[in-house]
This record gives sequence, structure tokens and C-alpha cells, in this order.
Amino acid sequence: MSALAAISVAVIAWWISTGAVILLARMGERHVGMVMAIATAIALGGLYGLDASLDDKSAFGAYLGFFSALGLWTWHETAFLLGIVTGPRRIGYRQHPMETTRFRAAFMAVRDHELALAATALALLVLMAGGANPTGLYTFLLMWVMRLSAKANIFLGAPHAISDMLPDRLSYLKSYFSTEKINPFFWFSIAATSLIFIGLCVAAAISTNAHETAMWCLLAAFAGLALVEHFFLVLPVRDSMLWAWAMASCPARPRDDVKERRSELPGGSGELENKSKETHGPKAVRHAEGAVS
Repeated sequence: MSALAAISVAVIAWWISTGAVILLARMGERHVGMVMAIATAIALGGLYGLDASLDDKSAFGAYLGFFSALGLWTWHETAFLLGIVTGPRRIGYRQHPMETTRFRAAFMAVRDHELALAATALALLVLMAGGANPTGLYTFLLMWVMRLSAKANIFLGAPHAISDMLPDRLSYLKSYFSTEKINPFFWFSIAATSLIFIGLCVAAAISTNAHETAMWCLLAAFAGLALVEHFFLVLPVRDSMLWAWAMASCPARPRDDVKERRSELPGGSGELENKSKETHGPKAVRHAEGAVS
């Protein structure tokens, strides 16, 4: 029963935490300072939880380390989606100044985010190595490695890599995506992720106490979800449907802003409204009556 509970907690945590990051990123369109303050508070709580759980070999310690790592990850994701920690290149691939290669251009677009994640992973590895409860460390490292694998596939080739969850402020990143065909690395990443998933499942099956059962089941569930997310990149499935509640509760743009943008475009709502008046107004009616007579 404890194994099933851990798996259920991991799946629900993945669903809610992803939706929460989407919600925070969309709120950041109008409340950047407040959103980053919330994300920073969550990250600080995560750091405290990682320290508190380091020598706790109970099932509670495993859950605390797991959620603490998620809190720390939330800060990185929120800062990235808000465009605060991305990279020095904030334009499309074909825009000037041009980089020498697509890889260099893509890396410069996300450099700071990648370095921040790597620095955090290295710091956790140094500070938490040898701890009695490595759940938090393993959780963060697993998410980092799986995210690197997903990003590599997006760059090398994944037909359905572009998601409508990407904020407008980061829309230039789509120019670095390759969506023509599935790249050969995809199958290697699927095989590697599957092996990690199977290994974690075996570790959970042979665990001898509640702490190990909770830890390995949480990690196995996340590895399985990472496998699902990889297939989202190549299958014609809108993954955003899973978080429609977060996207609907906080639209990407305020409705007034959308109306204003449409009115500024040729054929926008303002122009269409004027054309409608011209088509269906009194003059149009009289003209139609004359034509009929």
C-alpha cells in the first residue's frame, strides 16, 4: 500500500506542480515581482526541507526531500518562463546578429538557465553527498537529466515539440526547435530513460523498509512520467490539455490587451467592426432595397 501511495503522490505532485508553474508564469505577465517573491519563498522552503530531511531515514523524510527538491526546481522553471533567467540571446535564430551555428545560437538563448541548473545540481551533490536520505538530491538530479534529454530532442528533432504552454515572451525559442522528423537520439533517450525507470522499479521492489520504498517509488514514478513527456514530443497529442485548468484560470494576456492588439492589426476587431457596420448599416440596407426593386 505504501508503494501505491508514493506513486499516487508523485503523479499528483507532477500534475499540480507543473500547473502551478504555468500559473505563476502567466501571473508574471502583470505581477513579476510578486510571482518571483512567491517562487523564491518556495525555493527557500525547499532548501530548508532538503537540509532537514538529509539525515531522516523515515518515509516522511523521503517525502520531505522529494517535495523540497520540487520547490527548488519551481524557482528555476518560474524564473525561466518569466524570461528572468534565460540567456544573453533573446531573439530568433535567423535574426541578427547571427551566430556561427544553430547550436551556439540555441545555447546562448538558454545559457544562463542551463548554468543555473548545473550549478544547483553540483552544489546539492557536494552538500548532500553521503547523507542518510538522498531522496531530495536524487529527485533534483533525475529532473535535471530528464530535462536535458528532452531539450536535446527538441533541438535535434521532435515533430510535436512546440507546445502552446510556452509563454509569448519566449516565443523566439521556437525558431531553435527542429520539428521536421524524429531524430535518432530520441530512441537512445527512450531506451536510457526506460532503463532508469526499470532500475528504479527493481530498487523499489526489493526495498526493505518504508523509507526506501517511498524513495524509490517516488523516483520511479517521476522517471515513468519523464518517459511519457518524451513521447509527447513526437506524438500528435496536446499535453497542455492536462493543465487546461491552470491556463484557463490565468489567460496568457489580459482580455483588454488582446482586444487592443487585435484592433492594431490589419483586419483586426476594430477594422472588422467598421466593415460590419458598412455592410449591415442603414446605407447597405437601402442599397439592397434598391437593387431588389
